[in-house]
Amino acid sequence: MKHFWVHFALATLLVGITTCKQVKDIPSDNAARTVSSFDLAEKLRSMGFTVQKIPNDHEGGHIQMTYELYLEQPIDHSGKRKGTFQQKIYLSHADTAANTVLYLSGYNSTNNRFLAEPTYMFKANQIHVEHRFFGDSSPKNIPYDFLTIEQSAADHHRIVELLKGIYTGPWLNTGISKGGQTTMYHRYFYPEDVDASLVYVAPLNLEREDHRIYEFLAEVGEKPCRDQVLAFQLELLLNYDFAFQLFKRMSEDRAYEYGLSMERAFELSIFEYGFAFWQWNGNCSTIPPSESSFEEKLQHLFDIDAPGFFTASTMTDIFPFFYQSYTEMGMYGYAIEPFKELTNEYTEDFSNYRTFIPETFDLEYNGTVHQQIKEWLDTEAEDIAFIYGEYDPWSATGYEPTGQNNLIRWTIPEGNHTSRIAHLDPQEIKILRDSLIIWLNN
Repeated sequence: MKHFWVHFALATLLVGITTCKQVKDIPSDNAARTVSSFDLAEKLRSMGFTVQKIPNDHEGGHIQMTYELYLEQPIDHSGKRKGTFQQKIYLSHADTAANTVLYLSGYNSTNNRFLAEPTYMFKANQIHVEHRFFGDSSPKNIPYDFLTIEQSAADHHRIVELLKGIYTGPWLNTGISKGGQTTMYHRYFYPEDVDASLVYVAPLNLEREDHRIYEFLAEVGEKPCRDQVLAFQLELLLNYDFAFQLFKRMSEDRAYEYGLSMERAFELSIFEYGFAFWQWNGNCSTIPPSESSFEEKLQHLFDIDAPGFFTASTMTDIFPFFYQSYTEMGMYGYAIEPFKELTNEYTEDFSNYRTFIPETFDLEYNGTVHQQIKEWLDTEAEDIAFIYGEYDPWSATGYEPTGQNNLIRWTIPEGNHTSRIAHLDPQEIKILRDSLIIWLNN
């Protein structure tokens, strides 16, 4: 669940072209209303938001005004623990009567350039929320005990409650990867907050290490391709000293500083390649053949961005993700049986817990909320669509509807973690769009 923005831009453009021209058909009980920049800002301030108008990165489209907002949120929504933090929100305003998309990033949000596919599809307003305790939405000393699924859902509920005082049309929440998980969490705790949900490539792990991931990696794609992935990893380790020196040089060229020793980063990157290749690529023609130079092979390792997962900056910036993974969400480790005679640092399977969690933390995993969410999705949930990629390892623990309700899942053939609406065929796009319209206007 790493960076995907470049891949997403093309998908967003395609779905905008495919669907936006049909938006006029969407029914609405509200007459179109406009509001001045001054009036909107004053209304937001009266609700408790700090408001800063920012340049509109979507000039020429349906978005009329954009704002950076901050909202003071309680650290503990139960009120047992005092203290607050400022949560960052980007508001892209189209019309107070239009549909509103609540985009839950799940991580930090550094700018407002991103619009979700449903925002284009429905010419909607967008509320883009940075997750609690990520990025600018962090108190000075983060009280990690309150970085929980339930507390974050309460953050999003409070934002919806306030902004429904302005945006009176139907609401949809959506998110990608961890943002997709966050979308499920919000809908579970506050099912009436929105009328529909669209969840992208989001796992719902049922153990701290859900073994469905390892089973998936043993079967994903075609066997010749899996063999090629393994051969690539083995070749780097069989030529350990030479490959390590190239790895070290390329890391220095990129100014990569790792959160552990260079040797450990090297071995971890090779293990991670077996996951990251399928997560972000899946095209075996991109793997350098055996006769290619080691320079090309190491370049490919960096292109897949396996080493980037272990840089000190990544491990610091998304530490809250790792904290959540090892307390409630689940994570994966590495099965290194094929490699253990070739490594120096790691000689047995391991969970990655101590890779990402410092010794100062002693975390206990509790998967109760995920189990409860699965039971709710299986039986009671309504009006939720899921999109996954066939080759994405996170699809192994993605939610599969039971048929007991109207939940829908699409799996993009040969798709990876960048799978989006734009990758569906035209008939599937129509079915999804029509379903969302019905749900939004029930």
